[in-house]
Amino acid sequence: MESAIIVNATALDGSGALSILKQFVANIPLDNKKWVVFISPNISLNSFNQNVRIVPVENVKSMIKRIWWDTFGVIRWLKKNKINPLAAVSLQNTGFRVGKKVPSYIYYHQSIPFYPYHWNPFKKQERTFWFYKYIYPFFVRLFLKKSTVIFVQLEYIKKEFSKFFNHPENNIEVYFPSVNLTPAETTDNTDCLRNCINIFYPAAPHFYKNHRIIEQALEDITTDVNIIFTIDDDNSRFNDKRIKCIGSQPYETVFNLYKASDALIFPSYIETYGLPLLEAASTGLPIIAADLPYAREVLKGYEGVEFIEYNNPNRWAEAINKVSKGIRFTPFSVKEQKSWKQLFDKLSQDLKI
Repeated sequence: MESAIIVNATALDGSGALSILKQFVANIPLDNKKWVVFISPNISLNSFNQNVRIVPVENVKSMIKRIWWDTFGVIRWLKKNKINPLAAVSLQNTGFRVGKKVPSYIYYHQSIPFYPYHWNPFKKQERTFWFYKYIYPFFVRLFLKKSTVIFVQLEYIKKEFSKFFNHPENNIEVYFPSVNLTPAETTDNTDCLRNCINIFYPAAPHFYKNHRIIEQALEDITTDVNIIFTIDDDNSRFNDKRIKCIGSQPYETVFNLYKASDALIFPSYIETYGLPLLEAASTGLPIIAADLPYAREVLKGYEGVEFIEYNNPNRWAEAINKVSKGIRFTPFSVKEQKSWKQLFDKLSQDLKI
């Protein structure tokens, strides 16, 4: 019977969650350990590590089917394929069963339960957030043991997880995700205008990204500004012509916009990490960010940031009015933070193999 570390990631098929899965698999060490990684059939994922076996799992998209897989399906698959589990590693916030007592780990990256906001399940755009706030924690607790080691991305998530789930802090480890801070080659960018202040906000069109607060702030902005959003322009989303919607953009274009703009704004009030903050700070770009724990922690030590109450349009207007053209600060360099290498060192140390 072959022994292997079992990784459950069947729900990670898009956005930042998929990035976590790709980074995890890419950083699995080339050594004598065997790994089995369960993934969604909706993605294509390969590993150049011959000790890693990628297994797509069908029909686990719904919550009921996912619970069945986490409770019984993994065990059945392991027995059928004669795999002896050495450890259970979940990359999707909730634990799972492997049929025997082994060390368990959860990579937790869902911050919604820790925010004080309340959502209405009868409003379409709020229903998912209501679920993650009030129902999802039940599934997190389902297989959570005091001995389970939790991996998170920021200290504030560590503290909130410990408090919310009554989990010992000494079993919660902070590991930064991989961050590509290599600037792309600068090119002329037609989205930035020469004769006005260019303000950039790279974010998806989710309501918690708080684009509307910027539209409200524009009523009191007296300077000539060009606000650039990376969301689709459907000709009805915003009434103010100073807002330019350019749609989702590739990484290289976003980095060029950091370098061509005069400031980054980031009014989002729900984030687990806030990667654009770090990317923009690496170019020395002035930043106006929501005064919330995730932003404070990511930008700790950066001199070019002003923190604003996320829901105060007057304060956003005041801050944007103060932006000057062409100002740059000392580029922010990421300090030595624990990341994937240290995470896998932790696993090796615990398993002693």
